[in-house]
Amino acid sequence: MKPSYIQRLLDNLLDKKDNDKVSDSMEHWQQFSTSLDENVKMLEDYLGTSEDILFSHFHIKLHHDEEIRAVLVTVDGMVDEKAQRNNILQPLLEPPLAQTANEDVEAIIKRLSVKQIQKEDNLVEAGKTVLKAHALLIIDGNPQGILMSVEDFDIRSIEEPDSEMIVRGPREGFIESLSVNLTLIRRRIAHPSLRFDTIEIGEYSQTKVAVAYVEDITDSAIIKQVKNRLNEVKIDATHNAGVVEQLIEDHPYSIFPTIGNTERPDRVASLLMEGRVALLVDGDPVCLVVPFLFVESIKNIEDDSSRPYYASFIRLIRFLAFGLSITLPAIYIAAVNFNKALIPSDMVVPLTVAREAVPFPLALEIIIMTLMFEVVREAGVRLPKQVGTAVSIVGPLILGDVAVTSSLVGAPTIIIVSISYIAAFVVVTMADVIALLRIFLFLAASIFGSYGLVVALLALFTHMATLTSFGVPYMAPFSPFYFRDWKDAIVRFPTRLIKKRPKSIPNKRSTKINSLPNVRDKQ
Repeated sequence: MKPSYIQRLLDNLLDKKDNDKVSDSMEHWQQFSTSLDENVKMLEDYLGTSEDILFSHFHIKLHHDEEIRAVLVTVDGMVDEKAQRNNILQPLLEPPLAQTANEDVEAIIKRLSVKQIQKEDNLVEAGKTVLKAHALLIIDGNPQGILMSVEDFDIRSIEEPDSEMIVRGPREGFIESLSVNLTLIRRRIAHPSLRFDTIEIGEYSQTKVAVAYVEDITDSAIIKQVKNRLNEVKIDATHNAGVVEQLIEDHPYSIFPTIGNTERPDRVASLLMEGRVALLVDGDPVCLVVPFLFVESIKNIEDDSSRPYYASFIRLIRFLAFGLSITLPAIYIAAVNFNKALIPSDMVVPLTVAREAVPFPLALEIIIMTLMFEVVREAGVRLPKQVGTAVSIVGPLILGDVAVTSSLVGAPTIIIVSISYIAAFVVVTMADVIALLRIFLFLAASIFGSYGLVVALLALFTHMATLTSFGVPYMAPFSPFYFRDWKDAIVRFPTRLIKKRPKSIPNKRSTKINSLPNVRDKQ
């Protein structure tokens, strides 16, 4: 019986799927051949004919003038030329010390002087490893490749991060090299419980992501959850921590970051000792930390090394600056347009006189100044450092003076917007969130007055209370309420009184200070 059209179509689809499976399997697995020429041909087909892919043909010297053909495959600019010459090629080009000729691969490997050597049966995996700054040695007659770690490329020196400057503390920051970043953490936590598990993300980029945690302290459920989310990511390429953050966070559509980030190894070490998990992406100096709480945005690593009284005072200033920055323009327009009784009587006349010559409504006036400040701030960040500093300082001064002189904007408006932006600089880690919240609350207050501002704030607090970071409530220790964690939340108690790890963060070991010297205050 002749098959129907639908049957033929289904057969074609099934055949196509089978062919795809075969091609996929061939793409991930290819056995080395015993023929050197065939191996070189397959690698050339797989890696392409790029200028930076080098195939160095040479002969391995044996006794009695015997030789074996070999090829060394490397990527130009990613391997140490001196190590390649002195530790790989030179020992193989000279006759061995053994009295008899030996073609055994193990004997040839013993002549190499490199730190990491491994044999690989899969030609495709060997080719991928070559692209990660390894050298591949192929010997004629041997159905295996020999991979050697001889990476060497220019890296940036270790410096203090510009975005997290401190007065008292270490001056080290992460760089783009993953191995260096892991070393910076290991130097601060010299304990065998510190673990680094590596997961590769990106089909094309093959980006390494190191999952760092302290096994004796970090909750196993959080570690498993982090690894599962990373393993579930199927993407063509990723090269920075920001993309990884957006792919694995609990609430990708919220304006609040539920995954922390820092460039300071001392801060990462401190958070790891609280039971957190750190994610370090190869090629990016920014380290991600989970779980992450809202209160962490207000804290600073320098608080731990400062006296508790001043640290508490500064932390209160940061909370006040955050609230002032997002609400001041909204409170100003609600008071002037809807609730003039909120304005002190002595200020009513000056405000009225200042607005008499301004042709724009107050809401439009504030929006114009807000947008101008955002433009100047963005220009100061993106321009070269010397030019950007001048623009960020001189630009607002000239704009403000000209705007007031020409009666385009009132002086009180400039003062209110300026205070709001200056307060945002105190909490740099949430600058983008503050900018959006400022506009959101301002729009609510400009349309509905103080009633709209209150409703918008209630909606904001409700949204924040529903957020989680890998299952941990984002607003802890305030919601849910953990009184013990308040010792290091809004204020910071003396270090002697903070003997327990935060209850907000699940951990296996709650006590972090077991004993202290018996010291009495002498009045």
